[in-house]
Amino acid sequence: MNWSIFLAALGSTGIEFLEVVAIAYAIGSSGYAREAIWGAITGLVVVLLGAIALGTGLQFVPLQALQIIIGLLLLWFGWRWVNKSVRRLAAGRRAGWVDDNVLEKEGIALDQQSPGFSKLNFLIMTKSAALEALEVGVIVITLGLASSAWYEAIAATAVALLLSLVAVVALHQYLVKLPEVLIKLGAGIMLSSLGTFWLGEGIGLEFPFDEFSILILLGLYGGAAAVAIYWLRREVVVE
Repeated sequence: MNWSIFLAALGSTGIEFLEVVAIAYAIGSSGYAREAIWGAITGLVVVLLGAIALGTGLQFVPLQALQIIIGLLLLWFGWRWVNKSVRRLAAGRRAGWVDDNVLEKEGIALDQQSPGFSKLNFLIMTKSAALEALEVGVIVITLGLASSAWYEAIAATAVALLLSLVAVVALHQYLVKLPEVLIKLGAGIMLSSLGTFWLGEGIGLEFPFDEFSILILLGLYGGAAAVAIYWLRREVVVE
């Protein structure tokens, strides 16, 4: 069992799925349950089919080039997530989908005029689901291709989707207690560490402790994030 891949996939995909389910729940609660359900399913299925095609095609790319591509992709995702999470933690802010006014926080305006099934609201949900699922697909493909731990990556994604459904539908009122920023920060640090390792291997670097070097990278990125949060908080206090 490759726990580093499982945990990286679980944390990163879980946050994305939570946002999809939270938006779908908000749209459904606004009186558009069919649009929310079918829009979410459509968005996820479209991206799933594209991810399968992409994953199959990438298997024919030479290993060294694949490691570089994967490393850069994971570093990009990881840096975005770490940067956003550090700034939110320093400012004491949370993600918009945790708020009771999810749609307003996410900048989503529903069509309130169409009688019956609203095609516009269906498209809004489809787009929201597809955008988040696209990140999920890229992350799962890169983790699976780089490590060959497809079982761990896919299993973690399935668990993340199930937990997201339970968390939003059954435990919606308790979401305010979920440390979603810390989860996203941890996932970002893991993706950055894995991305650095695979990028280094792709360009020919030799890590002194092989895969155990990922643990050192986790410590370095985690320490840098902690210092950045402390420094940003001091800047806010001084201002």
